[in-house]
Amino acid sequence: MMTLETYFGLSSPPFPKSAAKHALLMHPALEQVLQRLQFALARDTIALMVAESGCGKSTALSLFAQSLDAATYHVLSTSLTTLSAFSFIAHLVAAMGLPGRRFKGESAAALLMHLRSQPKRTVILIDEAHLLPDSSLQDLRLLSADNLDRNSPFSLVLVGQPTLRDRIGEPQHYALWQRIGVRLRLRPLCQDEVKPFLERHLKAAGCKKPVFEQTAIAEIFHHSRGIPRLVQNLALESMLSAMAANKPIVDAENVGQAVVDLDLT
Repeated sequence: MMTLETYFGLSSPPFPKSAAKHALLMHPALEQVLQRLQFALARDTIALMVAESGCGKSTALSLFAQSLDAATYHVLSTSLTTLSAFSFIAHLVAAMGLPGRRFKGESAAALLMHLRSQPKRTVILIDEAHLLPDSSLQDLRLLSADNLDRNSPFSLVLVGQPTLRDRIGEPQHYALWQRIGVRLRLRPLCQDEVKPFLERHLKAAGCKKPVFEQTAIAEIFHHSRGIPRLVQNLALESMLSAMAANKPIVDAENVGQAVVDLDLT
């Protein structure tokens, strides 16, 4: 049975779910996000990053974590955001290896005391934060309550879909909103970035020749709106369509078939 790798002369499967760092395109929007997160860390302020689903929020968060000096920072990353308010703080306490406490206030106080005693600065990264219940957002305000007057015992990055920004902007979360010093949005790829994005991924898979016609790339951008996850899904499905049609290169017709197969019409 012919595989996609054999047909297109690749050494590994293209567009994997989790791409290696060398397969990622460091486009301007992504670079700006990483720079702003570093700025928030230096300023000792909470950072809020939002983006549409599939735009690379988790990728940006991972790159930021990898950029931190392990001798200086301890990174605690979590996406367990559907937990209740008590369970969320309890999860942070457990992640630090601390014993559980009966009351949430006691758990929060123990966590803060522990963080202040550490030789490394703790950076807490919360992915999918738009799923946090309101009570958990209130607890994040509680944990950062002394951040206005003195250095916080930890750095905090909240990452989620655009609804997160709307929710934190509501009156009941105003105290948390005040403490957010960096607010940014990760935009999709622009049209000129789609071609190098595809080429970067294909090169990482061992590709040595063109795979997509320019018209195909234009169609991928049009139907994906530049959202990286959709770009990858469309590209992969288009390659399968080209292989089924015995075409040496992906054309606009293959992309159109992929759009139908993926129900993106």
